[in-house]
Amino acid sequence: MRKDFLSVVFASIVASGFCYRAASRESQNVVVETIHHFAPNLSISLENLAVRQTGEIIVTFDNHPTIYQIEPEVNGTGTYIHTFEGYTDLHGIVEVQPDQFYVAAGNLSLVTHIDVPGSCSVFHVNMTRFPEHIEVNKVADFPDSRILNGMTLLSKEEGLVYVADSRVGVVNILNVNTGKHFVAINDTLTNQPPGASEISNCVHGVHVIQPTPYSQKYLYFSNFAQGIIGRVPIHNDGLASGRAEVVVGNLTTPEDFRLDKKGNIFLALFEPNEFIRIDAETQGITVLAGNPDSPEYKWAAAVEFGKKESDKDSLYATINGGYLEADNVGGALFRIRLGDLAVV
Repeated sequence: MRKDFLSVVFASIVASGFCYRAASRESQNVVVETIHHFAPNLSISLENLAVRQTGEIIVTFDNHPTIYQIEPEVNGTGTYIHTFEGYTDLHGIVEVQPDQFYVAAGNLSLVTHIDVPGSCSVFHVNMTRFPEHIEVNKVADFPDSRILNGMTLLSKEEGLVYVADSRVGVVNILNVNTGKHFVAINDTLTNQPPGASEISNCVHGVHVIQPTPYSQKYLYFSNFAQGIIGRVPIHNDGLASGRAEVVVGNLTTPEDFRLDKKGNIFLALFEPNEFIRIDAETQGITVLAGNPDSPEYKWAAAVEFGKKESDKDSLYATINGGYLEADNVGGALFRIRLGDLAVV
């Protein structure tokens, strides 16, 4: 999401969970490649991404209601997919069945950071015949929404996905087959922190994790304003089976993230311009790319693992680029080759 200029005190959050440990230097095993860079003069701000089974990356713009496909190679070409008329921005994207994507569209000004309450919708994007043909249909309107953001799959068989609302501070469950939806998670750790401004953003990225078929299932989430990665135990129907807890605290503007099979967290930190790895056992931080003064990774936004054998241990990563800032470098997509830092 956007830079909120918050001055939130995280002491109470840190006290209830792990702290953000001192970061190590960038790993020598990591190789970062530029996959696609939009020219700064185009004022493209990238937000989220999804990876097709065939390897191509779909990126969403949060300053224009447009999605593009980018080839997964150095200096890969970008191909226009679709523009969602009547909206100003796109955030979450999730694949339910192969090449069946769902995209959250809304009306948020990146100039004022003010949204239009009740204006968000989720659309189905059928990519099976792309680029010859693209089929797009509205699935549902969210009249109680503010900013629909992170999305993740809950049940492929039932067509259920989680949809976070990063201004209301709740996580919805949407049935993509029927369009019905309801608030499933509403916790103090997904909500806005006390004293948050009207343009603050809270629950952001969401991901379902169940290490084994018989272990507890969790919904992991990031909270941009509270500066945490949290998790809540869930039933198979997606409802909470207990209170949420802090997994990692004292983070600066955490955006979207992924976990590998060992529970290591790979996270975009927006204002620090960093992509990091948080070790599941030690909570130690490894900076994969970027730093607070980095012009190249300006405003880190989201990450996603590759899906081909050749890139399944790599992260694809988007940056906002510094939209409307004097040092705007343009939205970009990178590939971060992790080597042995990820267990996939």
